[in-house]
Amino acid sequence: MAIIDRVAEFVYETSFEDIPNETVTYTKLLCSKIVAAMLSGATTQAGRKTIQHVESKGCKGESGVIGAGARTSLEDAVFVNGITSHAAELEDDQFPSAASDITVFPVIFPLAENGKLTGRELLGASALGMEVMTRLGMFTLSSKGITDLPFYGVIGAAITAGKALNLSPPRLKSAVGISLGRASGYIINFGTDAHYIESAAACRDGLMAAQLAKQGMTGGTDVEKWVQDVCTGLPFDLDRITQGLGQRPWHMHGIWVKKYPCCFLTHRHIDMMLEFLAETNVSYDTIEKIVIHVGPVDNTCNRPSPVDTEDARFSFHHIMAALMLDNDIDSYHFTEEKIHDPRFREGWTKVSVENHLDWPAEFMSGDAKIEVLLADGKSIVRERRQAKGAPEFPLGLEEFRQLYRKYTRNVLSHEDMDRTWQMLTDLEKIDELDGFLSYLFR
Repeated sequence: MAIIDRVAEFVYETSFEDIPNETVTYTKLLCSKIVAAMLSGATTQAGRKTIQHVESKGCKGESGVIGAGARTSLEDAVFVNGITSHAAELEDDQFPSAASDITVFPVIFPLAENGKLTGRELLGASALGMEVMTRLGMFTLSSKGITDLPFYGVIGAAITAGKALNLSPPRLKSAVGISLGRASGYIINFGTDAHYIESAAACRDGLMAAQLAKQGMTGGTDVEKWVQDVCTGLPFDLDRITQGLGQRPWHMHGIWVKKYPCCFLTHRHIDMMLEFLAETNVSYDTIEKIVIHVGPVDNTCNRPSPVDTEDARFSFHHIMAALMLDNDIDSYHFTEEKIHDPRFREGWTKVSVENHLDWPAEFMSGDAKIEVLLADGKSIVRERRQAKGAPEFPLGLEEFRQLYRKYTRNVLSHEDMDRTWQMLTDLEKIDELDGFLSYLFR
């Protein structure tokens, strides 16, 4: 059976009851992260500008925009959610490709409101979208300069929307085919607003693909040929895409959870630096130099002098300066004030990046390595293959709750934080979502 036939059949026939309990739980936890991202991201410069753009159209539509206190068309609500979820830099990704949940949850919430979905239907469509996306998107294209997240993300958006719209298998296949024609995204846009626009466009275009397929429009179905073409010159195994489809554990459990509001490629090094700082009494003044070791793709975060807030989120130098100065990394570190702070600028000069061209040309390649050189002549070296929050080091329920509180504390009241968190953890028990959504649309 062709890949697209197996995928369409799986999506159409899988009910909420068929999804393993641990997958439902993980979907809810990822959902909580991206709700926090959308709420937080609506306060960023990119989020505010996108909201202003949509409001300038004068459309008072049928869909609420999370964190914006505005209503617009279904398509624009999905697009804004796509921007805000990414502008917060809190997306969760699988690696070495980077298919992400921020091309799933921004799509399903407006559809849930518009289509009066239940919590079970919201979770089911989201889990299926992530499962298919992480399978079709398991082969990294980063060595070609392509950003896997939006490139494969449009498939996740199409499957999520297609399940929510109850498309038949033939129309699900068309939705995937239509979405493939919209696949795009390039690493050169890292550290710019275009990076967020790419994933937001994937959300919007995936929705469009499902809507057009529902109307009977068609798309190509030869997924095998598509994968072979886009992966030309790269290793891939077509059999892996559907191997174990529907069996435990679902493939989407390979998604890494993002804990810090900056490029994921820096997170292994952040974990090591935070652990080092927690275990020692080292201060900023006693650190002479930090040497970051990366592969050729992760070297995109070698940005010694970030020029703006988005550039800073992709700068090892700025991030390590924040850690040396504050023993923490949070959204408030990525502001114009911090970029122009003389202390941070001095901190940038203490950081260097060594690019290992012999490491695999993929995201998160090799064993991340950090060297901390101290004023007394001591040198501390640490290595790490996966960040905390990756499959080998999963986060627990309380850690997810703390992340939700951390990134919604400036947006929601304490009462609303607790109330919405409880609703998110009980989402499958909610038949009418309007009450829950009203807290997010304020």
